[in-house]
Amino acid sequence: SARNPRGPKRNDNRVRLMVIGFLVLALITTSFRALSRQNDDEEKAAGNIPPLQIEEEAAGKYSNSRHINVPMPAGVNLGSWLSLEDWFYVGDNGAVEVASPDDAIAAACLPPLHLDSSTGPRWNSETDLLSGLAQHYKEEMDKDDETQSTLGGYPNNKKQSLGPWGKAIKTIHAFRSSYLDFEKELGTMASLGIKHVRVPVSWCWTDTDIDPDLHLVTKNETDPNNDDNWIYMDDEEVLDKYTCIDPFYDDVRWPAIPRGLVQRFLRACADHGIGATLDIHTYPGGTSIGTFSGVWPRYSRFWTHGDVPALDNGETPDVGRHILKNFIAYLESLAVKDPHAFRGFRALSPMNEPAHLATLYNGNPPIRTDRETFLPPLPSDKAAEYLNELNAGLESKPHLTKVPDGNHLRVMLWLRDAIDAFRQSSLPSMGKELHVNVHESLFPSEVLPKQEIKSDYGLNQAPMQLFGAWWRASTTPKERAKWAVLDIHHYYAWGSQCSGAVEGPPTGRFSCSDEDHRELVIDNCGAWASVYRSTIEKECEVGLRLASAEFSASTHHSVRHACNDVTTLKMMLETQVDMAAAADVELFWWSYKMPYGGAFRSAWSLKHLLYLLGVLPQPDEEMFHCGDHIP
Repeated sequence: SARNPRGPKRNDNRVRLMVIGFLVLALITTSFRALSRQNDDEEKAAGNIPPLQIEEEAAGKYSNSRHINVPMPAGVNLGSWLSLEDWFYVGDNGAVEVASPDDAIAAACLPPLHLDSSTGPRWNSETDLLSGLAQHYKEEMDKDDETQSTLGGYPNNKKQSLGPWGKAIKTIHAFRSSYLDFEKELGTMASLGIKHVRVPVSWCWTDTDIDPDLHLVTKNETDPNNDDNWIYMDDEEVLDKYTCIDPFYDDVRWPAIPRGLVQRFLRACADHGIGATLDIHTYPGGTSIGTFSGVWPRYSRFWTHGDVPALDNGETPDVGRHILKNFIAYLESLAVKDPHAFRGFRALSPMNEPAHLATLYNGNPPIRTDRETFLPPLPSDKAAEYLNELNAGLESKPHLTKVPDGNHLRVMLWLRDAIDAFRQSSLPSMGKELHVNVHESLFPSEVLPKQEIKSDYGLNQAPMQLFGAWWRASTTPKERAKWAVLDIHHYYAWGSQCSGAVEGPPTGRFSCSDEDHRELVIDNCGAWASVYRSTIEKECEVGLRLASAEFSASTHHSVRHACNDVTTLKMMLETQVDMAAAADVELFWWSYKMPYGGAFRSAWSLKHLLYLLGVLPQPDEEMFHCGDHIP
C-alpha cells in the first residue's frame, strides 16, 4: 500500500490552508453574485438586456455563446434508461418523494407502450415491472379468450401472437430503443460542453441478440407475400433468450439488455467526442435498499445469499464477482470486435452505492426491527486477516486513519477484489478507467473517527477518512493518478444541514425566499468538494483523481417542500459546479432527462433546468401522458 512521507503537522497545515482558501472563494463568489444581481437589475431597468441567442443546427445541436453564464458539469447521467427507477415514471399527478416509501407504488407507466392502468401495472422496480406486465398481458389474453374478442390485435389463435412474457419484453424494449435520440441528444450534450455520460445498467445482458432490435416477431420466408404470415417467438424461448433468472429469488426475472443497443450507443458517443461510463447499477438480489435495487419491494439478498456463502465455505458460486469478471472480459472484447464502440467507452463503475442504507436497515430501531441486516459481517478470521492488510504499517504513522472492524468490511473486500479484477485486465493499458463508488451510509456512527469540532454544512470528514484509508490500502499512487477514480455521490436534498424548504426551518435549514440565508447555506455547503479532496489527500497524498457521479439542484427530497424557483435552482447548479471545478472533483448531474418525472424535473432533469434558465429552447416534456388513460 502507498505511504505518506510527510509528517502530520505539515499535512494539517496544508489542509487548513486549503479549507481557508475555499471559504475565501465562497465569500468572493457571494460578493460577485450580489454585484451581478445589482448590475442585472440596472440593465433590466435601462432596457439593455439583449435577447438570448440560441441557434438550432440541422444536426439537432444547440449553440449558445453565453449559456447565460450557466456553468456545465463535466458529465451527466442517463438515469433510469437501462436500469429503471420508479420516480422517473410518475407523471404529472404522481409521487412527490424521490425515495418512495416502503408501502408506496409510485411508477405508473413505461412509454410508449405502457401508459396507464389499461396498458399495464403500477410498479416498484424493474423486476416488479416485468412480472407485472406479463401478468397484465396474461389476464388480458385470458379475457379475450373468454369473450372471443379480437380487439387490440389479439387473434383467438395464440400461435398467431406473442405470449405474455414476449409482450412484456417487447414493451420494455420499445421503451429502451426509443428513450434517447442518440444523434440529436448526444449532439446537444456535446454542444453544451458536456464531455462524459454515466449510464446505469443492470447486470442482466443478452448473449443471443447482437442486433439492437429484438427479433421476437419474424417474417415467415416460406410465404413472403402473405402479409399476415408471421412467426412469433414462444414464451419459453423469450424467457431463455431475453431474461435472466435471479439466483437469489426463484420467482424473479430480469429483462436482459441487448448488447447491440449499448454498442450502437457507444459508437454514437465516440462520434460526438463523449466518453461513456458503464455503471453496473444493480446485481442479483439487490445490493442495497430501495426501488433502484431492481428487486424492490423485496429485501436485498446479494450480500446475505450470495456473498456470505461464497466467502464462508467456497462451495457456492461467487455470483457477484463472476458477473463483474465476465463484464470486464466483454468490455475487453470490444477493442477487437467493435473498436468504434470501444472508443466511446471511457470507464467502468463496478457497483452503485454498495450496501446503501445498511446502517439504517440493520434490524434495530428506528427503521427495521422485523428483519436482520442485509449486510452481515465477514467471518471473524477473514475480517482479522483483511484488517491486517488494510492497516499494515500504520503503527508508526499516527496521522493516518485506521480502518475499524465492522460489517462494512464485506463491501470493502468486494470492491478491493473488483479493483484487482480491473487491474489484471487489459483495460488500464488501453486507457480505460475504473470509477469506484462508495456511500457514507455504509458506516454506523460508532465506527466513525471522532472529530474535535462538530461538522456543519454537511462537511462531515469522518466517513471520508475511512474511505480514504481504504483507498490508500487498495490502490497505488500511480493508479490513483491515472485510472483509479474514487467516487462519492453528494446531494443537498437529504440531511438537515444543507436542505432548503419553501416553509423554511425545521423542514429545511433555509427558506427558499430568504435570499441572504439561502445564499449563505448553499455557498458554505458547496465547500464539500474541497473538504472531500483535502480529506482523501490527507490519507492518500496529492495527485489523485476524484469524482462525484451524482448531484442535482434539489434542496429537499420531497417536491412539495423543495425550492423550485429558478433563482435557487440556478444557484444550486452554479455553486456546486464552480466549487467542484476549483477542487478538481469531476461532477455528473443526475439525470440528463426524465420527461415522465412530473414535478421532479425542475431540480433533477438537467435538460429541463437548462430550458428554465433559457439555455435550451425546448422543455424536457413527455410525448405521452403517464398515468392518464388514453383510448
